[in-house]
Amino acid sequence: MSPAAADLLHSWNPRADAALRGVRIEDDVRESLQSVAVRRPSLGHRTHLLDLAAAVGVHVSFLGFPAASHNEYEQCAALVRHIVDNGLDIEPVLMARAVPSDLTPLLEIGQSTGAPVLADLYLSTSPLRCHVEDWSLPDMLHRLQRVARRATAEGLDFRIAFEDSTRTPPDVLADCITAAVDVGARCVVLNDTVGQCLPEGAARHTEFAREVLSRAGSDAVLAWHGHNDRGLALANSLAAARAGAGVISGTFLGLGERTGNLALEQFIAVLAEAGHTDFDLKRLPEMCAAVAEVLHVDVPAHQPLVGADAFSTATGTHATALVKARAMGRDFEDLIYSAVEAASLGREQTLLMGPNSSGRSIATILGEMGLPADDAAVAAVLDHCKQRATTLRGREEAARVLDLAAQPSPHTVPPA
Repeated sequence: MSPAAADLLHSWNPRADAALRGVRIEDDVRESLQSVAVRRPSLGHRTHLLDLAAAVGVHVSFLGFPAASHNEYEQCAALVRHIVDNGLDIEPVLMARAVPSDLTPLLEIGQSTGAPVLADLYLSTSPLRCHVEDWSLPDMLHRLQRVARRATAEGLDFRIAFEDSTRTPPDVLADCITAAVDVGARCVVLNDTVGQCLPEGAARHTEFAREVLSRAGSDAVLAWHGHNDRGLALANSLAAARAGAGVISGTFLGLGERTGNLALEQFIAVLAEAGHTDFDLKRLPEMCAAVAEVLHVDVPAHQPLVGADAFSTATGTHATALVKARAMGRDFEDLIYSAVEAASLGREQTLLMGPNSSGRSIATILGEMGLPADDAAVAAVLDHCKQRATTLRGREEAARVLDLAAQPSPHTVPPA
């Protein structure tokens, strides 16, 4: 009996942590809209993205900051109402500063929609930020207590997010987490606000916070929100989840301030591989394409999982192996030169013709396109790609090359 492709693979990765199978995913839409590259979407576009996020399996959506402006309030209210009216299995989160008046719009939205809105109260804990702003952390904690008391009195659930917590000393952070527990926070959010963590640091930071919560006898959920300034958002989020963060925040395509945040589509794929069953991976390409269209950004061709070239190759040896694997079945084709099965995302492995292609792969591709695949056609395509240092991406381009090759040279003397 022939082996399956997976039977022939060995992985040096650690065994999937069972904790990963219960992680909740938060789509921080508020963060996406802070990117300098995006265009502000209409309400209709935002409700469409909410529907898609629910279809993917997103658990939490951080919608915005209602106290910021009348327009922001109206959009947040409409989005929460959309969640309720359409029965979307998404928990809405709305931001508020440690200012009592910021709670008023959240309370109004909750009352008018009947939705259990979760308030996100944030506090900057970094000594650097406090020094620059001339803030007193004890004063800020006192204001936070006032806001928390009002939220509790009004029956509004809340979490407390500590901005720049990864650059906050342990004693200060411990005091802040303990204060959050004392005022009844349902969740504590750790923030790698400038993406300074290495994965080991993210794990240590999360473990420390867990220990503080445990000593305080609290069952508050721990969440992680990380930025990608060093290109480590995915690694840090995975480390935080393994260390005990039950909610991981990010954005689709990794959009966000500066260099962005965790790309949710990538993290969701990792969770699915670990055995998490809440997600529909085949909706991820659709979700990311919609985000790009609505926010007027491009999806880089090399973007993992959802980029146009994520499952494409034109290199001769690789393409030849892919052709051979294709004859053995889809699982072989998907895994011979890919760590992710394209089929799991509703995509396919794609062979392209370029300067590094082999004659065999070009012949195969031309044949699949229904074009001539004889030696002359293969030579014409390979010569074109090498001479112009280009890659042919479709039947129309390949047919044009063959048509040009079939035309007589202008320097050819016609027969008498």
